[in-house]
Amino acid sequence: MISLLFTFVLFAAVPENVTEFDLDNGIHVVSRTVTGGEVEGLSFFLVGGSRVLNEDNQGIEAFALEAALTGSDTYPDERWREIMDVTLASWNASYNYDYSRYHLKCLSEDLPLLLDGFADCLLEPELDPVVVGRMQNSQLIALQSDLNDPDNRIWLVANKGFMGAGHPYLLRPDGIPSTLSSFDVDDAREWLSSRIKSGNIVITHAGPTPPEQLAVFLENSFGRIPEGGDVFPEVAEFGIYQDTIVAENDETLSAYVVVKFKAPPVGSEEAAAYSTAMGVVDEMLWQVLRTENALTYAVSGGSTNSYQRNWGYMYISTTEPVLSASLMTGVFSDVVHGNVDQSVVTGVANNNRTIQGINAQSMDTQCWMLGSGYISTGNWRTPYLLQESLEDMTVYEISRALSDWAGTAGWGIIADSAIVDFAEFEPWPLKGE
Repeated sequence: MISLLFTFVLFAAVPENVTEFDLDNGIHVVSRTVTGGEVEGLSFFLVGGSRVLNEDNQGIEAFALEAALTGSDTYPDERWREIMDVTLASWNASYNYDYSRYHLKCLSEDLPLLLDGFADCLLEPELDPVVVGRMQNSQLIALQSDLNDPDNRIWLVANKGFMGAGHPYLLRPDGIPSTLSSFDVDDAREWLSSRIKSGNIVITHAGPTPPEQLAVFLENSFGRIPEGGDVFPEVAEFGIYQDTIVAENDETLSAYVVVKFKAPPVGSEEAAAYSTAMGVVDEMLWQVLRTENALTYAVSGGSTNSYQRNWGYMYISTTEPVLSASLMTGVFSDVVHGNVDQSVVTGVANNNRTIQGINAQSMDTQCWMLGSGYISTGNWRTPYLLQESLEDMTVYEISRALSDWAGTAGWGIIADSAIVDFAEFEPWPLKGE
């Protein structure tokens, strides 16, 4: 499934020892030199995400990249797996609305070999039908398992009411069963040939290899990728003009409810205040719905902050969805109108900064931050700068940010219509009457 990075992904102070350069074919590289160890982190971003997909081929990029990484002509399946076993290297893949990302973690001494193998897989994939078929079956099983779980599916239901018809984020980067099952090795080969171009790629690095040496490794591997690239349209605004509800019937004892609403874009001056506000909402939801009213075992609030278009959300699993939804909007309205103690705001902001400092120590997180910042705004520093905005956050700032951005909302509910009367479930206004 898509890896979605929500609000409390952490940001640290703007780091030093960061170098930007381009390979001869135009691939942009952002590298942070981190001394004192032997572990390298390197992320390969293929930019485009849902914008390069359509209804009939959603999931093709995830399929093609996973198929490619089963081996190449030079590094066939068995040899490639042996290299992974010997080096103990790890690859983590994520496919989201704006880009696909492969992240490599390995020892410094193995980096040149692994980069050469990775690039070879992309450019000269073996695509053995039997091996690819096993991989495809695993993807289908995982996808179907997620879709069968209403606790996962509720987010897709809410999207239908929030994003508006035709929005690219309605397309699934990991695919849907009907599309994923239709792909074959020829589809993968054609997709890789069209998308693996220098203008579609960003590479980030965090580790002890100095940029001069890294540039040599990358020229020898990814420097072989042909020039060119796609022109990506701007991601449209979410097409929600009035509060909406999308209800889905399912024979489940608990009802699942998600409401989504607009959030500031990456780099906005109100991004830090908005994410802090949603952190306050999260704490108050727990207090009101779980502690005071015992309506749920799972409730949360938050926001995304790294996409071309972002959103806030509130979620609950409960046997009393109508009452719970009403209380949720009551909590949200209190934050919008500033009915919050300053101590709560300060506590949430300080907690965010602490978590940010801890999480940002990993090479994986640093590579993601460098890449997402560059892809979203053209400046790798953008995610790091959010931390500075968390200092001295006030009630007024968070209430203004929510008021400015969160207007109409899209509601999704999954419940058993024999237990829950959908006619009683209404699109409650977020800011109160």
